[in-house]
Amino acid sequence: MQEFMAFDRNLKLRSLTVFLTVLLGSAVGPNMTIYYVRYFGALITGILLLVIAASGFFAGLIGGYLADKIGRKPIMLIAAGMMITGYAIAMFVNSPWLVNHYITYLGFFLAAVGAAFADPADQAMMIDASTKENRNFVFALIYWIINIGVMIGAAIGGWFFRDYLFELLLGLVVVALINAVIVWLGMRETFFPEQGEAQTTTFLDGIKAYVEVLSDRRFMLFLLGAIAASTIMNQPDYYLATHLGESFMPTRLFGIDVYGQRMLSIMMVLNTMMVVTVFGIITRIANRFDLKRAFTVGIMLQGFGFAVSFLVQSFWPSIIATIVFTVGEMIGVAPGQTIRANLMNPAKIGAYSGAFSASRPAGMVVSSLMVSLSHFTGAWGMVIVMILLTLFAAWSTVKAAKMPAQFAGFVE
Repeated sequence: MQEFMAFDRNLKLRSLTVFLTVLLGSAVGPNMTIYYVRYFGALITGILLLVIAASGFFAGLIGGYLADKIGRKPIMLIAAGMMITGYAIAMFVNSPWLVNHYITYLGFFLAAVGAAFADPADQAMMIDASTKENRNFVFALIYWIINIGVMIGAAIGGWFFRDYLFELLLGLVVVALINAVIVWLGMRETFFPEQGEAQTTTFLDGIKAYVEVLSDRRFMLFLLGAIAASTIMNQPDYYLATHLGESFMPTRLFGIDVYGQRMLSIMMVLNTMMVVTVFGIITRIANRFDLKRAFTVGIMLQGFGFAVSFLVQSFWPSIIATIVFTVGEMIGVAPGQTIRANLMNPAKIGAYSGAFSASRPAGMVVSSLMVSLSHFTGAWGMVIVMILLTLFAAWSTVKAAKMPAQFAGFVE
């Protein structure tokens, strides 16, 4: 607590906005895949999610570049406006007076693009406001807060999404408004570009900035592995949700009906409870190994755990699969972050952060394709895809970590 109170004000407020956003987002976001599959089918849902992911990819690149050109707060406020508008649209067309599934998608599309646009600026502001001494603690705390929000949000979504979607969407609008006010009135700008640099902001400048990053073969190899790792991490929102919604055999446990949507929530609550309670213990054990070995073990357990979850259709096997992929997540997350830091050029941290931020929407693109592909291949096809992604993520990340640095920066 003493270390938290010593944080920069922006970091304290960021902790609050992250918790609120993740809390409501986790109640709605993972269940939207089931929502789309119900009304559009798995094939069309995959295409719709692909469009969101591809748009988010470009929004993240643009947001990352502009955050280094005009500052962090303007990007965050523009994105906040997009998210408020998108959630409000989705709320109005899922109200007691009007229901329209197509406009619902458009609302979530706008909100998702806004979130992707803001992400690089959010990350950059956290780096700006933290110090070398407290940065590891800052990101560890944010990771812990995110998991607390996911745990509570997943429970809320599993029990209330089906019957109280309008109220949940209203909550998203309110949270988005609160976050916008916090950014506008509470947070200070942390980056002031030189006047001349800000005036030369052009599309060509942005292209050149990212060409320099992508010319770093070491980082590019890592980035490809990060996309594969992001695809693995995304599965609760994509194919796992589809599989549970279509194939999970409803059961009754302790007098409570457990169907696909609730099973997904139970799995995510278990995942987060494990992270919240034993993450420190697992991390201390993983620290006994070198970064590359720890990451490999972690990503293997995580990927193969998800592969198993794609095949099982009942309660307890799903629980066991959840324990496996959660242990893998906890083992691999810290080594993965450290390897990433080692590979980034400290002189171009903004551009590298912007490029890395694109790995998440790129992973969403692959995840979306998996949902559509599952229409033709079934669960076993997705198991094969997951195994291949896992092997590639491990190989490319370790390979990049072994390559010699092309600049004077961090070292293992």
